[in-house]
Amino acid sequence: MVTAETYTPSQLYAVPLAELQADPNQPRKYLDPQALEELTASVVQHGILEPILFRQDNNTGLLYVVAGERRCAAARKAGLSTVPAVFIDSDNYAEIALVENILRQDLTPVEEAEALKRLQDDHAYKQEDLARILGKAAATISETLSITKLPQQVRDECRQDPNVPKKVLIGLAKNKQQRSMISQYQKYRKAQAKAAAPNTRTTAKTSPAQTPSTRTAAKTSPAQTMVGALETVGTKVSALDFGTFSGEDVQLMSNAMTGLQTTLEETIARIPK
Repeated sequence: MVTAETYTPSQLYAVPLAELQADPNQPRKYLDPQALEELTASVVQHGILEPILFRQDNNTGLLYVVAGERRCAAARKAGLSTVPAVFIDSDNYAEIALVENILRQDLTPVEEAEALKRLQDDHAYKQEDLARILGKAAATISETLSITKLPQQVRDECRQDPNVPKKVLIGLAKNKQQRSMISQYQKYRKAQAKAAAPNTRTTAKTSPAQTPSTRTAAKTSPAQTMVGALETVGTKVSALDFGTFSGEDVQLMSNAMTGLQTTLEETIARIPK
């Protein structure tokens, strides 16, 4: 049992970093190295501009970070010994941590989904309760929670990769079998790698001055280039023979085209009348 100082709720303290523990239930599991370096540079120059939120365990007296884990990490790297921190005395600290991270858009889709699921299970919340707490539509909460149905290996990989779009993970989770989820996820990764590979090769072997096609492209307006791309996609989609596809491939194409349809509809709505 740690002999603990008595803290007053909502009061600001200079808390020694050595006394602040990472909360095991903290939604954020991944700290982007580059973003952390940038924040550290800011801390070195300006200090901590926004206080940390912390709580105290009633049994052990230990202090846990509720919100501001990244700021604490940057402060440690910057060599600070204390940080400005506000004490909160609330049973809803998990809600506070989740809301704070979501509002900052600091969580990967998997981290957000797992934090929502943990909050739901710990407090027996309904999806409507979570929607009210977070200020989001119930349908959005339902889609986010569906990500927790993904296989563990997929979640483990995507938990630390903020580049995997949320809508892709939601699309994968719509499959009924985890085997299909894994298969489609692998296809998504291969497609991403294939899309990136040609650009790398072209950059390495050619330059704009050496490539005739590059000079031609320079004379084409962005609109003409996009029209050509859309026509190419339209031709390929029209030629699809779904009878030759497996059930998994049909679902994969359906998810992809639904996402494309949404993007096109949103873009069309922005076209000046």
